[in-house]
Amino acid sequence: MIERPLDEISLADIEALQTYGRSEGPTLDFKEAFPGADHKGVRDFLADVTAFANTDGGDIVVGVREDKNGIAAEIVGIDRAGTDEGLRRIDDQLRTCVDPRVPQFRVREIALPNGRTVLVMRVGASLISPHRVAYDKSSRFFRRANRGNYEMSTAELRQAFAASTDLPARIRDLHHKAVEATAGVDMPCRLESWPTAVLTVAPLSVLRAARDVPFTGEMAVLPPRHTSNFRTIVGLDRVVVHSPVDAKTGGVRCWSVNHRLGYVDLAWSVGHADSEGHRLVWPKYFVPELKGIVPFVIARLRSFEIEGPWIAMLTFVGVKDYRIIAGDDWVSEAAWQDPAYLGEIIEDAMTPDALLPFTRAFWRLFGEDRPPQSLL
Repeated sequence: MIERPLDEISLADIEALQTYGRSEGPTLDFKEAFPGADHKGVRDFLADVTAFANTDGGDIVVGVREDKNGIAAEIVGIDRAGTDEGLRRIDDQLRTCVDPRVPQFRVREIALPNGRTVLVMRVGASLISPHRVAYDKSSRFFRRANRGNYEMSTAELRQAFAASTDLPARIRDLHHKAVEATAGVDMPCRLESWPTAVLTVAPLSVLRAARDVPFTGEMAVLPPRHTSNFRTIVGLDRVVVHSPVDAKTGGVRCWSVNHRLGYVDLAWSVGHADSEGHRLVWPKYFVPELKGIVPFVIARLRSFEIEGPWIAMLTFVGVKDYRIIAGDDWVSEAAWQDPAYLGEIIEDAMTPDALLPFTRAFWRLFGEDRPPQSLL
């Protein structure tokens, strides 16, 4: 897979495939020509897409000629004429010949200086796999391995169907454990008993790949709202970075948990009770931090060659009877749901716009269905 959000892939990224001798692999496939409309062309294209969806996702780059070793040898491009019609054809094939339909298939077109074009077809790892190719009276399941696809065995199919049933719940369970950790469960310290945002950012493939990410103190993601005197603790399966422990309460204000499995949990306080006993939450401690930390986590995971699509899950704890304060005299209703799971977002690129469902849910938690636009 090209290590960049699909919408940001440029001509330079395509040229770099040849310049640096990029090879086909488990998440990258080169095609010199657009998928054919003949029997073999349709069959091979559907196998490529479903194999990626049934494994860890990947990119099909159309318009790149590879050598006998699968290394990008030349950016040849394809004729722009007929491309729109071809894309409509393959979309129809994915809709009618794949069951269940692949949930994430997007295409980006990159124009070449010679007037030809390159297509990057990005297939997301699927939470509802395995996907079946039902074409020409046959029914087949494929997976990706190294540079090619292979047909899944009966044992692999049995395992895949079993995994598809509980995979979403197992991914959510990672986040539930992060919420439990705020009380000090299986952690070296606990969070302060203040309103706290708990966020988990992971690739959808987190439970499919046997990763052992070499997180170190230097490579660990730092928590939101951290100060310069944070502490780093190395554990068997994670690296924890937290703010200083309060001598009176024994709690910390924020932390990050960098899991060697290839995902990151973050928790940080977003409010507290003032000297007069007012229980207040400040949007400035949540919205800007959320928009900044999620792209940073993804960039750090990508540095370990981990790619999306990505899932972010968010819960607030300790918010009951707290109110949002914005400005000098605007105060919201008190929150009454606690803990409050704000849901999950699955995206190829976690842009600020992609994260808007979280910020809108944050305001609804405090009784505001129409928050100030400037604070979203």
